[in-house]
Amino acid sequence: MSTPQVPLQPDQDPRAQFTPPGQYPAPEQYPAPGQYPGAYSGPYAPPGPGAYPPHPYGMPVPPRKKSRKLLWIILGAVAAFLALVIVGVVVLANLVGSATNRAQAVSNDFTRLIVNGQSSQAYDQYMNPALTRSLTKDKFIAGIAGLGLENTCRPHYDSVNVGSFNGNNTADVVGTLQCQGKTLDLRYNFEGTDLKMDAISLQPQG
Repeated sequence: MSTPQVPLQPDQDPRAQFTPPGQYPAPEQYPAPGQYPGAYSGPYAPPGPGAYPPHPYGMPVPPRKKSRKLLWIILGAVAAFLALVIVGVVVLANLVGSATNRAQAVSNDFTRLIVNGQSSQAYDQYMNPALTRSLTKDKFIAGIAGLGLENTCRPHYDSVNVGSFNGNNTADVVGTLQCQGKTLDLRYNFEGTDLKMDAISLQPQG
């Protein structure tokens, strides 16, 4: 028994699914330029050409770091300047301190000689030649003797001012000479490299 043949409909004919040779789709069936079948569109679509600025070799160029060389040079110069200032202050303080100690030592030794009755030695050792022309040795010895000094007298300095100009040192010593039962106002002026006395004042208070 044979199966009856059912004729195929035109839309069921497999040959109808193929375009006959020489026949092509109409132009409107082709995608427009820049559009491709399967291209994704939507809020997360990849950016198109031109979305990013061009970079050499196709890689982004990192921003150039600012040079700190100039900053370090300035900081170094400031540090060097401050170091020089500090060294200068220390040196100056040492010089002033040394000169002050020297002037005080000379004053102490001069006073020690005159209170111990050694006025002649004090005159020979510490008097400036310029002062000796106006204050003779005899007059100096007589003047010290008239003060009635004795070896209990002790100097107390209120100020010791030192200076130097063109290699010439100066010292102005002000204070009191305190003896048993009396006090004298004291003022010595020294001058020269080896600090020789060019002025002296010893007067009882009151």
